Formats: sequence, C-alpha cells, structure tokens
Amino acid sequence: MTATVHTAPRTFRVAEASSEQHSLWHSIALHLLPGVALTGFVITMNALFGLEPLLGLLVGILVVLAPLELGYLAVYARRTAGSWSPLAAVTYRTPVPWRRLTLLAVGLAAWMLVLVTLSLAVLDEWLATTVFPWLPEAILTMATVGGDDAALSTGALVAFLALFFLANGIVGPVTEELYFRGHLLPRIDRYGRGAPVLNTALFTLYHFHTPWRYPAIFLGYLPIAMASWRRRSFWVGLAAHLVINNVFLLMLATYLNGS
Repeated sequence: MTATVHTAPRTFRVAEASSEQHSLWHSIALHLLPGVALTGFVITMNALFGLEPLLGLLVGILVVLAPLELGYLAVYARRTAGSWSPLAAVTYRTPVPWRRLTLLAVGLAAWMLVLVTLSLAVLDEWLATTVFPWLPEAILTMATVGGDDAALSTGALVAFLALFFLANGIVGPVTEELYFRGHLLPRIDRYGRGAPVLNTALFTLYHFHTPWRYPAIFLGYLPIAMASWRRRSFWVGLAAHLVINNVFLLMLATYLNGS
C-alpha cells in the first residue's frame, strides 16, 4: 500500500508508516549490521594494510557504510515506490520551517557537543582501558586524541580534514539520518514513545567502533530521535547531525593545527 507525499518542488511516492512495521529482530538486524560491517572494515584494513584506524573509519564510511545503507534504501524504494531515490524510502520527512529547524538543530547539537566534550575529557580513555581493554588495538587507538597526528605535514593535514569533512561531515550524517530516523524509526513507531528510545539504543550500539562513547551517544541522540519522531521529520535529525559533526570537525582542526 502506498501513498503520495507532495514536497516542493518534486513528488515522491513512499510507503505509509502503517503499511509496514518491522519485527523487533528484523529492526535490530537492520540497525546493527551496517555498524558490524564498518567496524570489521576498520579492523581488517588495519591488520592487512596497516591503515590508521581513524583513516580507515573515514574511508569505510564512504565505501562500506554509505553503499550499504543507501543501497538498502534505494532497493526498498524501487520495490515499494518504483523509484531508485533513497528519499522515496523515507517516511518521516514532514517539512519543518527553517527558523524552527535552525533553533532545534542548534539546541540539540549543543547538548550533544557538551556530552561529547565531557566524554572526551573524562570518560573515553578510562572506559576504553577499564571496560573495553579486550577490543582490538585498531579500535582502542581511537579512544584517545593526539599521537601521530601532530607529525602531519600541512598538505597531509589539509587532505585529512577534507576527507573528514566529506565522510563524517556530509556523507555520514546524510546517510545515517535517511536510514535511521527517516526509514527505520517509522517502522517501529507502534511502540509509541518507546520507538525513539529503541531507535536511539540500537543506534548507540551500532557504533561498535567507539563503545566507550555509548553514554554520550545515547543521551545526546535520544532528544534528536524524540524530536524527529514527534515531528515526523528526518530533517530535524539531519540538521542537528550536520551541526554536531561539523562543529566537531572544527574542534579537531583547531586541535591539530595547534599541535
């Protein structure tokens, strides 16, 4: 069963939220498997080719995560709506006025950035060494900031930051919000207020490559998922996610430039 949703200037046919609800196990699998693939890629590239884990993560977003999640959405859209556009597989895309969207994005992002900053300063290294010391070294090295990054030449630093912006500043947020808040969240909305809680819990676990940051991710993204669910709009999550990742990029660039 399909419905027509009109958004200027184009029209997409999308499946109604009530036309399909994923079973719990189906939803768990769709939430977590891309994270398994991405983490596996980081570990494998480090073991086989000595690729630095953070660089492997950024490359993995482009060659593993985005193809998996956007590919799934494209195939789903083709099957249900006759379009290859991943946006046609997105149910929560109610427009939000720009002023309200901006205020929501800034407020939600500020909360998340406070939590990430506290996590970096207080929790990350401690949790990595006390709770997750059994993880592969390729994963544990991402629990600390610094190290070899200080030795980067100016050209290498610019190239790294450009890759970071492309992968983690643009492709990652767009892909994840289309997939998690736009497609998966509506398919568990039978749980009511529990839907964004479940979506956030699974989205948190999906970050297998940074388990020491689970508290910050869950507490930071729960308001984002709740706002997306209440407004039936992935645009809220996308705007906040873009602000979060790109402000973090600016913080990282400032740190590296001063090292």
